[in-house]
Parts: sequence; C-alpha cells; structure tokens
Amino acid sequence: MIAAVDSPALWSATRGTGAAALLLLTGSVVLGVVHAARWRPPGGGRLLVETAHRTTSLLVLALLTVHVATSVLDNFAPIRLLDVVVPFGSAYRPLWVGFGAVALDLLLALTITSLLRRRLGFRAWRAVHWLAYACWPVAVAHGLGSGSDARATWMLALTLGCVAAVLVAAGARLAGTGPGHRALRGGAAAGLAAAALALAIWLPQGPLAHGWARRAGTPPQLLASAAAPPPIARPADPPQGFSASLAGAEREGLTADGGAVVDLLLRLAPGPGTLRVRLGGEALAGGGVSLRTSAVTLVRGATYQGRIERLDGTTLESLVGAPDGRALRLRVDLGGQGANMSGSVTARPAIG
Repeated sequence: MIAAVDSPALWSATRGTGAAALLLLTGSVVLGVVHAARWRPPGGGRLLVETAHRTTSLLVLALLTVHVATSVLDNFAPIRLLDVVVPFGSAYRPLWVGFGAVALDLLLALTITSLLRRRLGFRAWRAVHWLAYACWPVAVAHGLGSGSDARATWMLALTLGCVAAVLVAAGARLAGTGPGHRALRGGAAAGLAAAALALAIWLPQGPLAHGWARRAGTPPQLLASAAAPPPIARPADPPQGFSASLAGAEREGLTADGGAVVDLLLRLAPGPGTLRVRLGGEALAGGGVSLRTSAVTLVRGATYQGRIERLDGTTLESLVGAPDGRALRLRVDLGGQGANMSGSVTARPAIG
C-alpha cells in the first residue's frame, strides 16, 4: 500500500527528478545516435561510447523510479500508481501524464529486451530498440505539458537545449549516411525540420500561454486553490490589562530527587480565569522553597505561560506570553496558606 502525503519536499523531488531524467534521457539518445554512426572519441574505442550509453540509460531508470514514487506519494496532484503505467486515465492532466506513462512503458520495454537480447536475437532487439527514438519526444511532450516549471526560464532553456542536442546529433547522423540513402536522408531531414517548426508554433499557444493549466486538464479544485490569494495574517488584538482578586489553594510535594515543589492553584474574580504558579527548589527549614525553577500559567481568554522573574516574599512578578505573540506582565500579591490562599493580580500589556 502506498500512502499519500502532502509535502513540499515530495513536490520538489518530483520536479527535480523529472528534469534530471529528461537531461539524462537526452544524453542516452545522443550517445545511441553517435554509437550507431560508429563514432569514437579520440583515444577511445566504441566500447567506451556503448558503456556510457548503457550507464546513462540505467541512471534514467533510477531517476524515473524516484520521479514516479514521489508523484504518487504526493497528494497535491491526484496521480495513482496505475496512472504511471496505464496511459491517459489520470484525473490530473490525463493526456500529458499519459505521455509520461507511454515514455515509461517504452523505456521498460527497451530495458527488458536489452536484458533478453541474446534470446531475442539481434534483429528483434534492434527493431525494439528503435523505440528509444519514440520514447524521447514523448517524454519531452510529457514534461512540457504536465510540468509545473514548463514556463520557468531554466526549465525552458533545459528543454530547448535537449531538443537542440538531439537535432544536432540526428542531423550529423543523417549527413554521414551514404549516397544510396539520399531519399531516406531527405525525408528524415524534412521530418526533423517539421518537428522543430511544430514545437516552435505550439509552445507559445500551449504551455507558455495563459490558462494552460486549465486547458491541460488540471482538476478545478486545484485551480481554485492556486488562484485563491494567501490568507492575510491579521495581527492579534493586544491583550487587555486587568486587575483581579485571587482565591485558591496551595499544594506542596516532593520530586523524585528529594526537591520541594509548591503549586498555587488560584481562581480569578471576577472570572473566568485561572492562575497557576509552580515553584521548585530546595525545602527551607522554616518553610517555603529556595527557588530554582518556576512556571506561571495564566488562562484568561488565551493561555499565557512564562516564569517568575522576581520573587520578594509573597510578591512575585512574571512575564507571560501567548502562542499568538501577545504578552502580559504580572504582579501577584499573595496571602494565606494551605487551602485558604488569597491575593490579587495586576496585569498590563508587555511592550517590546
């Protein structure tokens, strides 16, 4: 079972691995073209090119594994595990996510047939291997159509750079064909030129145009959440100063290490509201506590917490704050003991 979560890290990982996979897939295609053209680097053999081609293809698979996993795990876009292998059924941009599924299926077919190359025979393997040339443009269409960064300058530059690299490699391969392939060369060159022209015409009207997310098939609820302005944080109303009487009880106890604890549980009048003061330290022979730790909690409209800043006999002062950033300075005067504690508290807004 795969559990969906909503995490910016997953969304970033999906985008990053998608871009990196396109870059490596382009490298794999270019290496495949130059290998087919029997090109070899200076000082190296064809085995070097073949090894680089195979290694790059394996890296593409590794990145696509992460890309697929993060796409499914991140519940921002409703993409199911089935959608990444069965094309055109996704609730999120079905055509363009479907192209991604097609590219993945083609790449898996290439990988499996490469592993079974000896059993299939060279001709059958080579026929299937031509699918690599179909896998790459489908992957480019998937990235442009479904990627949230398609309009970003860096992503557009990366994509166009990949397209240029493949066109240059394919053009060089065609130029190196023999005279007997003149018709094939002319047809392939015309096809490459037509594909480049179609891309140049489609981009401004497609992914680069306003409203592409809606036309690409983004669910309405995602469009609504993206269009909604972020909530404006309203500053919390400043706390109101007050004065109140206190009444309650005192409780004493010991900690596990033998330290003394005194709890004062007091009600505010007029209410509602409560004040709790905890003092911890060493017990004094004549009664009381030599203060080492303290905690002050005031509940009045909000919950304010803090420590004792000054203790002078039965008078204490404390600065307490609420989670929303509001703060109060308290002065507490106490009297009585045991179950008959009494006193008063004065609070004023803390400034600075």
